[in-house]
Amino acid sequence: MEIIDSIKDERIAAARTLATRSGRIAAGRCLIEGLSLIRQTVAAGADLDYVLYATGADDPALREELIGAGVPVYIVREGLLRKVTGGAKPVDWLAVAVLPAETEADAPYGDFTVVCEQVADPGNLGTIVRTARALGVRDIALTDEAADLSSRRVLDAARGAVLGCRVRRFADPESAVQSLRESGFQIVVTSPRGTHLQSMAPLRGHKLALVVGSETDGVGAATLAAADLVVQIPMAGAVESLNVGVAAGISIYELRMRVILTMLTDRIRDTLGRNVTLAAHLVRQAFDAHLQQIGDLDSAQAVLLMVLACERSTPLDQLRRDIGVDTAELQSSLAGLRDRNYVTTSQDDAAITAEGEQAIAAMWAVQERIEEELYAGFTPTEREQLQNLLHRIQDNAVRLTGSTES
Repeated sequence: MEIIDSIKDERIAAARTLATRSGRIAAGRCLIEGLSLIRQTVAAGADLDYVLYATGADDPALREELIGAGVPVYIVREGLLRKVTGGAKPVDWLAVAVLPAETEADAPYGDFTVVCEQVADPGNLGTIVRTARALGVRDIALTDEAADLSSRRVLDAARGAVLGCRVRRFADPESAVQSLRESGFQIVVTSPRGTHLQSMAPLRGHKLALVVGSETDGVGAATLAAADLVVQIPMAGAVESLNVGVAAGISIYELRMRVILTMLTDRIRDTLGRNVTLAAHLVRQAFDAHLQQIGDLDSAQAVLLMVLACERSTPLDQLRRDIGVDTAELQSSLAGLRDRNYVTTSQDDAAITAEGEQAIAAMWAVQERIEEELYAGFTPTEREQLQNLLHRIQDNAVRLTGSTES
């Protein structure tokens, strides 16, 4: 493999421009420094342009993972990467990552936003972002032009979580509060002089914006006056205040959990798992009702026959996964089909018979009619989009189970 040994190399030159904030803004890129941080950003799904590592610092597992993901990897002469970052410490691994563009103020929000008002310390800023992402919060609002989420210290403290955030920047705290209120957020400010204990504050139970202030002055008077609630974290007398990163973490956790509990009923009704399960159950009921009018098969047996008609002979384990049933349900359905001579089974697989194929052909008109009725009101484009979305959900579910089989 070629070894990059010149500071004038175009990849080195491009990376060097990212050592300054202006360079990062112009390029829409940032530097990810260090083996562990690169590994974390890859796991989080960050988009990397390319990765550089010093001679003698190879990590074969990470290198192969990056190459497999289509990320170019290059070897660099020892000591050259330190000239890219401008730091005093040796650098063994360096990645150039795509920096997500800041989100427009009027773009859709989630249900929880963290507003950082004049939080200046990069370590605190990174800690707040990392904690927010860990607790399921993606929306971060900044209230000044100076805060730089792309700096090395912020990225390091956030462990790369910045790359998965929706960041909005406002000219001042008043603009941020006004925009969030217009978007339906309840504005909650943390302060040692809060009029409500955080655990007992009267939340409305929907969108909430938590404002945390600077390390020295806290939240400004104008924001305090504009807030819907000013809350405090109760502390023992020996401690007067907490580090803003620590306080923000406590508040994000407690307030977000309280919002979720308040909205739990609505959230349960809207969860993907419930909606998909309910839709599948209702679709099966619709098929069962129509199939009973023309024969003695149920929808589970009909689907099983359809799968076997495609594959002719299918291993039982694969068949169980394909139709989404457990072993007992599969054996029950197969027993009914076997009694009708629609399938034959062995210890490991099942196959459709000629009689089974005839049964599928006979019921196909019913299948098409039910499908047309279920798609009532859908345009052809919407039908195709729904199919594509369902396939994507299935692919993601397979990935989450760790299965390597389709």
